[in-house]
Amino acid sequence: MAWLKDRNSAKYKRQLLTEENRATGLLNLILALSIAAVAYTDWIVVENDSLGYLYVLPIALSGLVNPLPITIALSLLCAWLQDVFGPPTDTPHVRVVRGVISLAGFLIVGFLVTLIARQRGRLAAEIRQERDDYEHDLTLAAQVQRQVLPKPPIVPGIELAASMQTARLLGGDYYDFYPISDNVVDVVIADVSGKGAAASLLMPSLAVALRLRAHELSGPAAIIKDLDGILKQITSAATFVTIFYARFNSTERTLQYASGGHNPPLLVRPSTGETFELDQSGPIVGILPDAQFTDTVVPLRSGDILTLFTDGVTEQENPNEEQFSLDRLKNLVISNENDSAATLATHITDAVSTFAGTKEQEDDLTLVIAKIL
Repeated sequence: MAWLKDRNSAKYKRQLLTEENRATGLLNLILALSIAAVAYTDWIVVENDSLGYLYVLPIALSGLVNPLPITIALSLLCAWLQDVFGPPTDTPHVRVVRGVISLAGFLIVGFLVTLIARQRGRLAAEIRQERDDYEHDLTLAAQVQRQVLPKPPIVPGIELAASMQTARLLGGDYYDFYPISDNVVDVVIADVSGKGAAASLLMPSLAVALRLRAHELSGPAAIIKDLDGILKQITSAATFVTIFYARFNSTERTLQYASGGHNPPLLVRPSTGETFELDQSGPIVGILPDAQFTDTVVPLRSGDILTLFTDGVTEQENPNEEQFSLDRLKNLVISNENDSAATLATHITDAVSTFAGTKEQEDDLTLVIAKIL
């Protein structure tokens, strides 16, 4: 949202005004040079014919960038220059008639172009106002979206944290936590195809469907299967979702999960130095007519760190078009294994932003960290 704040700032408006004044000054310089070129050509190069009609071009340009009084004064100047530098053989009567006709033509052109410029200015002002209203609505929607993002619940034996950094005002990523009992909590992370407002509109439906089914169905695979059917009813085939659904049992120290085409989460086990990718997955949700999903159970140990993430983490590029990659994420988790889940999430988000440098953020960045205590 930083870009929108900049656009609404007084500094941005001053810079915009300075650039507009600079452009107007440059156009007026071109206008003056054009008049000088026509006058010189009319006086020196062409002896027996008048080129005064060429003054119409700078007068038209003046009508686009200057107020009407300036354009009228310029028309008078051009009419005088035409009379001074035009063919000297005309009789006084002919010169007066030619001057009046030329001045009338110059004024008509200047007046008509000024009207066009004013109309264009009004249309541009209306477009800017509509754009500002739209951006204001998007800002409010983005604030609501961020406010409704869930806070990690307190679950004995598990430390949870999450972070989201959208590529645009509105994001298409989603994460949530569903406490099932005192010692069981479900964690979900999802990514809707596309970015911005279109993707974000599907998030509320996704959240409601998952929250309702989390307590009713037997496990992650059944929940994703149910979501797959719902998505096919409310969306087109061009819209799909990748999702990873995990159920933590802190008493039994187990993780039961199912995936619908989502990035395999990274499980780091500091006690043995091992790292695992939870890569048992079903198809992307919302596309196949008879998609099947299965549950996988993973035993957990004290100190294990599970990192759930979306494409915006590992696929973010730097100015050299290198991706942040899973290896960098793995090394970052290992080197900060003693940090809290919240601190680790902040480290990863900051590391991706630093890695990107001046490269624009290409996709929403979402993380969920779970540490087994």
